[in-house]
Amino acid sequence: MLLLGLAIAPGIAIVLFIYFKDSYDKEPWRYLLASFFLGALSVIPPLLFQIVVPEKFDGLFAEKSWSYYAFQAFAMVAFSEELSKFIMVRYFAFRKPAFNEPFDGIVYSVIVSMGFATVENIGYVMQHGFATAILRMFLSVPAHASFGVIMGFHIGLAKFSTQPLQHFFKGLLLAILFHGCYDYFLFLLESKEVTRYVSEGLLVLGALLSYFIAIRVSLRSIREGRRLKETHLQID
Repeated sequence: MLLLGLAIAPGIAIVLFIYFKDSYDKEPWRYLLASFFLGALSVIPPLLFQIVVPEKFDGLFAEKSWSYYAFQAFAMVAFSEELSKFIMVRYFAFRKPAFNEPFDGIVYSVIVSMGFATVENIGYVMQHGFATAILRMFLSVPAHASFGVIMGFHIGLAKFSTQPLQHFFKGLLLAILFHGCYDYFLFLLESKEVTRYVSEGLLVLGALLSYFIAIRVSLRSIREGRRLKETHLQID
């Protein structure tokens, strides 16, 4: 029971954090709960993708090579997971009348991301235990939130832009880029072949650096989103 609570707690805490950041015209709870549930369901397409697609690329990369881990991190994991979350926001929340200001893109994208991260976190924590729960509480779950903020900021801009596809593409691409960089260093860290040539400390530093940059960009996006929210309210 303790492990389950530790697995669920960080996602719920981040949901509450972003909810209270939405200080004006808060989103209806029914849409937020639906978005969290859709985020949980968004785990399924990447799992299927990661089972089916690798068979098509057998032999393309030398197994356990740098390029193999790059393909795994960026194409197999980051692309499939961020695209799945993007689709849930784009084809549910984005269409709702309540999505009526730029900051709403951040809110719904983070909620979907936390639904995804919570399901993923339960699996990892129940399998690997307490230490994994603590590490993921401070690293992996907030990382998913930061990717959600970055993508959601641009989804919010797309709602009020005459060229929404550019913002959709940019938000999705940035989320994939930051997610892929973070996972790439972690995948390399797990490889005995790679760690024979590169110190584990450097790989940990690379993962943490990509994580902190993503967090910093996401916090800046939240500030800019709140500024746009206030401007939007004044215009209305």
